[in-house]
Formats: sequence, C-alpha cells, structure tokens
Amino acid sequence: MQQHSAGMKPLRALHLFSNCKWTGPAEPALNLCLALRRRGIDAQFACAPEAGSSVNKIVETARDRGLEPVLDFRLGKHRNPWNNFLDRRALRRWLDAHPVDLLHCHLDNDHEIALAPARERNIPLIRSSYEGPGFRDDARHKRLLCSAALLIEPSEMAREHDLRLSGADPSRFAVVPGAIDTERFDPRRDTPDGRRWLNLPRDAFVVGIVARMQTHRHYEDLFQAVAKMAAADPLVHLVIIGRGSKQDKVGFEPVRRLALEKAVHFTGYIDGENYAGMLKSFDTGVFLVPGSDGTCRAAREMLAMGRPVVVADRGMLREIVTDGQNGIVFDGTPDGLYRALCRMRDDRALRLELGRNARHTAESRYSLEVQAEMVEQCYRRVLNGAQV
Repeated sequence: MQQHSAGMKPLRALHLFSNCKWTGPAEPALNLCLALRRRGIDAQFACAPEAGSSVNKIVETARDRGLEPVLDFRLGKHRNPWNNFLDRRALRRWLDAHPVDLLHCHLDNDHEIALAPARERNIPLIRSSYEGPGFRDDARHKRLLCSAALLIEPSEMAREHDLRLSGADPSRFAVVPGAIDTERFDPRRDTPDGRRWLNLPRDAFVVGIVARMQTHRHYEDLFQAVAKMAAADPLVHLVIIGRGSKQDKVGFEPVRRLALEKAVHFTGYIDGENYAGMLKSFDTGVFLVPGSDGTCRAAREMLAMGRPVVVADRGMLREIVTDGQNGIVFDGTPDGLYRALCRMRDDRALRLELGRNARHTAESRYSLEVQAEMVEQCYRRVLNGAQV
C-alpha cells in the first residue's frame, strides 16, 4: 500500500454502482476502487445486493478480490421512483454513520440517487463516464453533467462533446484513460495455449477480434479481407471471441458463403485465463467499431498482451492506438483493412516492434496504478478547490 506524505489526510470515498450484472463498466469500476485502496484511500464500493435468479458476480468478485461491498442499497440499473426514494433515505443514513469526503458515481441511476444526499451534506460528487464519444444529448444528461463537481472522461472526444453539451466550466472535466489489469494481461505470464486449443498451425498468421456479433460491427469487411488473404495464403487464420443474437446472420452464414470454415474460428464467450491465453495467440488484434463498451477495453487488453492492433478511425479508437507506433489506424474501408492486415502479415519486424510498443503503452498509460494515481489527483484537486 502506498504511503502518503506526513500530515496528508487519508481520503474517504464511497463508490456507487447501480447494476447487478458483470457487464460493461462493472469490472473497471471495481478495479479502480481496489487500486485506490492500494494507494491508501478508504474507498468503499456499493453495488446492488440482488441479481434476481442469477449469481451476483459483482458481489462475488469483490469478495474474491478482498473487498466486502456495501450492500445497504437497492441500486437498480433503471430509475424507479419508489426504490430511488428508499435508496436516498438509506444513503443519508449511511453517510451520517460513515462520513466520506467524496461520492463517486459510475452510472446514471446511482448519480440520480446520490444527488440530493450529496448536496445536503456538501459532499463533492464525482462521476466517471464510460461513454467513449460522450453522453447522449438530452435533458437528463445535461442535468447530471452540471451536477458533478468533476466528470472523469475516458477520452478527449468525450470531454469535448460533454463540455459542449453541458456548457459547464472546463475545469470540471478531466480525461483519465480507461485501465486494464496489466498483470493479468501480460504476455510473459503462462496462460492456456489458445493456438493449441483451436488446433492452429504454429506458423499461422493469426488475426483476432473481440466483439459481439452484431450487424453494426463491420464483420463483413473483416471477412472480405480475410477471404482475400486466405485465398493466397492458407496460413492466415481469424479468431473471433464473442457471441451475439445475430451471430448466424453476421458470422456463421458469411463464413460458410465465403468457404472460410477452415480459416475462421469462433470461440464464443470465454473469460478468465482462457481469454488471456486466446489474446496471446494473436499476431495482431483488430477493432473495427466501438460497441456497447464505448471505451473499447478489449483494444487495450490486446495492447497489454503485446499485440499490435489494427483499428478503424472510428470513435475514440485513434486515442487508444497511435498509427505506426503500437498499431495501424486505417480509414475504415474494406480495402484499407485489407492493406493494413497484409502489412502486419508481411512485415514481421514491424509487427514485433509495434507489439513491444503496445506493451509499453499499456504499462505507461493504461495500468490500474496509473489510473488510480490520476483519479487520486482529481480527488485532491476537487477537495482543494483547484482546477483539474
């Protein structure tokens, strides 16, 4: 645990997460709380205690990682007037019994719940955004943006958008890149052999993508590029990690139509060590369009595994991957994707150099430790009344 300088007051913060599902920002929010605790901050994590008939993986994971979550609130994902009223009342009681310096909200409904109790007690409210391009342009989000003492944005794109949307003081916005666990995603670590699991040749050139199979994810562009490459080189293989309600239409049928059954491999949903091992099996990753996770976390995970990433110039992807440094940014066209993948395949020295740079980028910019340090600086500046 990091020690703060003599006389520096330990910070106390309550993080609120209004969802019961292990999806989207659940792990990033929990990981941030844990990383802040390692820095000596008394960061508590409150989440929904009930998950219906499903296992509450957020609660289980928090406990597995050494953090007992606060389960005193309902914290539903969606607004519910009665439940939110009860949560506000419970939050007031909790704050009176456990005074904190800051409230840190992660989702819209916990932000709504925390507004009145925070204002009544003059507690600064921090909001983390996981919307890569920025929040929706509507009255609700304008109000939420204006109510936060500080909005922690995942990208410059989001900061600029939300600044225009809210008209708030620029000092109330800070960009803190999304983080990933660089110890878990470390190419030097022993992990399950993804190539062996899929029976891929050792000398295959493996392109990998992590994305739900939905119609807007530009899978058709990827299949066209792989089909052209595989026609000339049978050692080209594509690994798809993910599933989706449209997987037959988006994935299985086009692969059959293009006769790519031997070149394209569907893993479905995988997690844990198998997921890390599968990323390690890639020669290059691909990310074509931000999905439900607007912060494009899978792209950063591939970088952490020392794999260069080919990304389309869409959303905040250009802020994650720097063209020619840790990957290739192409123009979003099928031909541009084909040329980028061919360059990765044909120039092994470049690919290895980009991979080394990718790991360095992850360690220096996207690690949990870097994120926690930046967030702590945000906390202290808000409490000190300084500009961020």
